[in-house]
Amino acid sequence: MKKSIFQIIGLLLLLPLFSGCNDSDDVAAIFTGKTWKLNYITVDGGHEMFDFWGKNEAEKKKSMDELKKNGTYNVIFEGTTEDDLIKGNIRGSVITSYPLAGTWSANGKDNKFKANITEGKDGGDKLAKNFLEGLKNATSYEGDSKNLYLLYKPTGNQQTFRMVFYVVNQ
Repeated sequence: MKKSIFQIIGLLLLLPLFSGCNDSDDVAAIFTGKTWKLNYITVDGGHEMFDFWGKNEAEKKKSMDELKKNGTYNVIFEGTTEDDLIKGNIRGSVITSYPLAGTWSANGKDNKFKANITEGKDGGDKLAKNFLEGLKNATSYEGDSKNLYLLYKPTGNQQTFRMVFYVVNQ
């Protein structure tokens, strides 16, 4: 009898733990208050840079050197949250001398993402072109306050690609 009372009390103490959970992300904590830097773009499920350059090693090296620079391939999300939806402005940089600007929104319930890029040029760089295309075509996100993944399908391609970002400042 004493054992079953302790079990019932134990279950009752766990009840608030289960009722306090929800299925939505804290979108403001994920996106805002930091600068996100592109790490690589890959086919969904992959873990290394997709080969956008084919056999052109010189162009690949140029793109990868640009990616390594401070202040390139950066994105800063600013916005306000209402319920599980956040929307606002996006700014940053593509490659040296090419700023990025537009608007964006994300939904913490279903992980939907949308960006409208109004300013941003690729300068003829294949990685920059795919970076901009990824932002424009992104339909969903995954991640937390340290890692961000934007998923998109390139124009005319059925494969899902994943843009992988990390935080460069807090």
